[in-house]
Amino acid sequence: MTTEISAYDRMVWPEGVVEGFLASGEHRRELSAWFGEAEYTALHRMAVAAAAAQADPQRCVYYVPGLMGSQLGMARTRPQPDNLLWLDPGDIQLGNLALLSIPGDPLVVAGPTPYGYLPLKFALQAAGYTVRCFAYDWRLGIGESGAALAAHLANETASEIHLVAHSMGGLVARVALRSEAGRRVRRLVTLGTPHGGSFAPVQAIRGSYPLVRRLSQLDTRHDAEKLAREVFSSFHSLYQMLPHDGATDLFNQRNWPATGPQPNATLLDRVKYLQLGGPDPRIATIAGYGFQTVDQVAQVEGEFYYRYSFSGDGTVSAARSTLQGSPAWYCNASHNELSRSPAVHAALLALLSGGQPQLLDAVPPLRDSLRTVPESELRRQFNEKIDWNRLDTPQRRAFLDSLNRPPPAMA
Repeated sequence: MTTEISAYDRMVWPEGVVEGFLASGEHRRELSAWFGEAEYTALHRMAVAAAAAQADPQRCVYYVPGLMGSQLGMARTRPQPDNLLWLDPGDIQLGNLALLSIPGDPLVVAGPTPYGYLPLKFALQAAGYTVRCFAYDWRLGIGESGAALAAHLANETASEIHLVAHSMGGLVARVALRSEAGRRVRRLVTLGTPHGGSFAPVQAIRGSYPLVRRLSQLDTRHDAEKLAREVFSSFHSLYQMLPHDGATDLFNQRNWPATGPQPNATLLDRVKYLQLGGPDPRIATIAGYGFQTVDQVAQVEGEFYYRYSFSGDGTVSAARSTLQGSPAWYCNASHNELSRSPAVHAALLALLSGGQPQLLDAVPPLRDSLRTVPESELRRQFNEKIDWNRLDTPQRRAFLDSLNRPPPAMA
C-alpha cells in the first residue's frame, strides 16, 4: 500500500465542509478540478440556494447511498488524512482495490461519494430540511448495515424523520424500518432500489460488468476476471441483491458456468437469512427506465447469456425497482442519475410533504427492444489498459465520468 498522500486523500473533508466551500466559492480551483467546471458551476448555484434556506432541525432526511456510494479508505495517524481507496484512481492504478477484499484489513468510511449525494442534499436543504447521510461499508451484509442505520435513527433528536435511499441503500433502509427505532420513520422513498433483485451483481461476480472492466483498465496488477475473483466476489451485499425469481436459480452454484470467476458458495447460502419484511405503507419507490438493462440470464452451453431491454435504468429493471403494495413512479433517468435528477428532487419534496409527484410517470412506458448477449461478448469490452499518470486533466475527468454512466448500448 502506498504511503503517499494523494490529491484525492486531501479532498476528503468532514460532511458540511465541502458544501460550505461550494457556497462561498473558496477552493474553487481545487474543486473545479475535482468535479469538473460544469459540475462545479451547477453545485455552486445549488449550494448558494441551500445555504440561504432556513434549516428546520425537527424535519430531518437521512440519505442512504447504495453500493459504492460511500468512500472507503485505510486509517492514517492524524493529522494525516486517511488513505482513500474508493475512489482514488492512483490507488486503483497500484492494484489497491485488492484491499477491499473481505476478509482483510479494517477500512474506515470517509463519507458519501459527492457525485450522487450533493445535488440531492442541496435540493432538500433548499426546501428547509436538515439532511444527514448514513455512509457505511457497502461490502458488508445488508442486515449488518441496516442494524447500524437503526442505531443512528435511535439517537436522532428530530421529531420528523424521513429516509431517501439510492439503490442498495433502499434495502438497508428496509432493514432499519423493521427495528424499534425505525418505527419513528414517516416515509422511505427508494430510488432504483433492487427490491426484486438485479442481474448486475451476477456480472460483477463474473467479471463481465462494465464498471468492473473499466476499473480493471486502470489496474496494473489485475484484469477484470481477477478483480472479480479476488475482490468483488467477496462482497456479502452483492449476493443479497441477486434475483430470487429468475429463470435460473442463481443460489445453486451448479447453475453458474464452470469456467470463469465463481460465486462464493457460503455467501450464496447466507442470503436466506436476510429479512427485509413485507409491504409497508411508508415506502414509495421511484424507478428509472429507458436504458438497456439486463432483465434475464440463462446458462447456454456453459456460458451465461444476458437478455437486455430498455426496461430499466441500466442496472435495475423498472419492474424490480418497485415493491408490491407500495406506490411507484417512473423517471427517464439512468441508475446513477436518479439521485441527481431535478424531476426526482421535485417528486421527493412532494412525497415527503404527503403529496403526489407531478413530473414523473405513474405507469412505466413499454420498452421491449430485446437482445441476448453472451458473456464472451461482454468480456471483449474495456480490455485496453490506461495509464492514469499519462492522462491530462480533461482525460481524467472523462474517465471518472464514464464510471457513472449506464453500461454501453449493445449493438
